[in-house]
Amino acid sequence: MRSELLTLVALSPLAVYALPQHARRHTCGGKPPATSTTTVIATGILLTNFPTFSVVPLESLSNTGATFSTDSLTPTAELPTTTITTGLPLSEIPSFTAVPVESLPPSTYPISPNVTKGLPLSQIPSFTAVPVQSLPTLTYTFTTYTIASSSAEASKVIDTAYAKATQIPFKVAATKQCGNEDRLILPGMPWTVANSMYNADQMVGKQCTNFDAILQTKGGSKLVKWTSVTDVELVDDTKDVCKGYTNIGVGVNLKKQLKNIKSIPAYYKWDRTNTTEFRGSNLFDFITAPTPDDTTSTATSEFMLWIRNWGNQVPIGYSRGPVATLELFGASWKLYEGKNPASGVTVRSMLVDKNYDGEFEGDLKEWLDAMVQKGYISDNEYVTAGNAGTEIFYGKATMNATVALDIKV
Repeated sequence: MRSELLTLVALSPLAVYALPQHARRHTCGGKPPATSTTTVIATGILLTNFPTFSVVPLESLSNTGATFSTDSLTPTAELPTTTITTGLPLSEIPSFTAVPVESLPPSTYPISPNVTKGLPLSQIPSFTAVPVQSLPTLTYTFTTYTIASSSAEASKVIDTAYAKATQIPFKVAATKQCGNEDRLILPGMPWTVANSMYNADQMVGKQCTNFDAILQTKGGSKLVKWTSVTDVELVDDTKDVCKGYTNIGVGVNLKKQLKNIKSIPAYYKWDRTNTTEFRGSNLFDFITAPTPDDTTSTATSEFMLWIRNWGNQVPIGYSRGPVATLELFGASWKLYEGKNPASGVTVRSMLVDKNYDGEFEGDLKEWLDAMVQKGYISDNEYVTAGNAGTEIFYGKATMNATVALDIKV
């Protein structure tokens, strides 16, 4: 396989890629950030098919901003399985949960002292429940106020052309890469598929980064489909050592100044199955430098955008706390800063407050522009490396993923 890979590199017009050797800088450790959960608020009704709704008394709905008129009443005959909550002790109504209202976005839910605010169920006033069928028709209106659910996973349904891409014929067959430094440059595509296990000497087990296929959207955009297969034993002495970085590196339009880059469209979709405890993170990693050929010196800056992490992995500088909070891509992020002890390079990592749940899409130029606005770098600096991948610590897991990553000038 290695001889075939070397032949491919020699023939590829993209062999001038800046391969992501900078992955050797990755250093991680510490405890994971605390997670929080919120759920959906409903006012006035309990639908037995929605077990995570919490409620307020019907008689208080007039205080929540809901409008009740005979024109808007809902016939009870259409809701045969619905129960109106009017006083049964909540402990006797299965599946009720309290909602931490304080954590929800402002101005998107009715303000009322009767809305449950995260209290234990035993402290919420009692209600009784009566069957809808026993109530006169058109007596009650059923109004539900819904907040988009979010949890430790910031789950978003992304209706995007990327998600609908289909496989197209490609000159390179599916390729399995399990060598610790295996790399496959995809001819005619802007990517390198790399199994960069730079701390393999401290790894018990094996990591493979496999090329699967090329996908294409109806609009002609290309994606690379790949698989990361991890079988790395958890060894106490090395559990905090990042064994390496399985990744897709971009190799087109590097060595361009930030001010001359129009956009960096990115899409990362994954489905990970962990069969043991797994520690690692999905992220985008970019390097900028004052000169176009520098990817390793202390003059460079490394920027990491963490979209999902597992286990006890946190970024460099986490123990000192965030240096900034930013809103990007419709989410809240905290920025951590520190020097990689191995290289002396300053690493700035954006950690999303709520992990993305299997899918991310955004223009990464917005992220790098934010770093310019914060004064960390100048827009005269050059982008010298960029990639999307997973840092590996330990565990047995398989991740099927697709990535689209491009630099447009």
